[in-house]
Amino acid sequence: MIALPLTSAQFARWAIAAFLSSALLGANQYLFGSYGAIGTPPAEFPVLVTVVGAAVGVFAIVLLAFAAVMTGFAILAAWSTRSQLAREATAETVEDRRYTLDPSATAPLSRRTRLLISAGAVLAMMAVVTIGILNIYIWNPLAKAPGLTLDEIYAAMTAAGELGPDPLPWIWAIFWALVALAFAGLTALPTFANIITIRGMLIINFVILSVAIFFHWFAGFSMGMGLADTFFVSGADAAGPGMLLSIAGQLFAVAALFLAIAPKRTNAGRLPEQTTRVVTN
Repeated sequence: MIALPLTSAQFARWAIAAFLSSALLGANQYLFGSYGAIGTPPAEFPVLVTVVGAAVGVFAIVLLAFAAVMTGFAILAAWSTRSQLAREATAETVEDRRYTLDPSATAPLSRRTRLLISAGAVLAMMAVVTIGILNIYIWNPLAKAPGLTLDEIYAAMTAAGELGPDPLPWIWAIFWALVALAFAGLTALPTFANIITIRGMLIINFVILSVAIFFHWFAGFSMGMGLADTFFVSGADAAGPGMLLSIAGQLFAVAALFLAIAPKRTNAGRLPEQTTRVVTN
C-alpha cells in the first residue's frame, strides 16, 4: 500500500485562498485610496488609519506573492506526481488499482469549547455594533465638522432639515447582535457537538462579523449624507474608528477565506485530502 498525498491540490488551495484574500484587500485599498498612504494627502486620514492601512496594503502584496509561489509549487507537484505515476505504471503489473479517501476521525466538539468560541464571537459583535453606533452618531459628525460641538452639529443639521428619524443604525445594531446571539445559542445545543467543528464555528463567526461590518456603511448612510449636505463635505466616513472597523471587517473576511479554503491537518499531521492507492500484483 502506497500513500500518495495530493500535494498539488493542497498547494492549489493555499494559492486560491491567498489570491482571493489579496484581491479583497487590494480592492478595498483602491476604494479607500490606500487610506492616505499612497496618492492621497495623509491629512485627510487619521495617522493611525494611514499606518494600519499601509500595513494592510503590504499584507495584500505579501499574500499575492505567496499565492504566486503556491501556484508554482502546485504545478511542480502535479508534474512530479504525474511523472511518478508514469514510472510506477511502467515498472509494475497492476491488476487492481483503486483510490479511497482516508476516513476522517474528528471527535465531537466539547460544550466548553463551543461556549468559549461563541462567547468570544458575541463579545466581538457587541464591540462592533457599539463602535458602529458611536461612529455614526458621535465620532463621524465630530470629524466632519471640526471645531464644533456635537450639539452645534445637530443644531445645524436640524436647521438645514437634514436631521430626521433614522432607525437604520439601530436596526443594523440590533439585527446583527441578535444574529450573533442566535448562532451562539444554536451551537450550544448538544446536537451541534457532532455537526460543527472549531474550524466551522470560526468560519461562520468570521463571516457574520465581516458581513455586519460591511453593512455599517448602509446603516450610517442617511446620517453621512445629512452631514454632507449640511456642511458641504464628503459623505464618506471620516472618523478613525469607523475606518479601522472597516479594515477589521476585511481581515475577518480574509480569515474566513483561509479557514474555508486552505487544507487542514489532522491530529496525526496528515491532510484529510490525502488518498490511498491500493496496488495488487
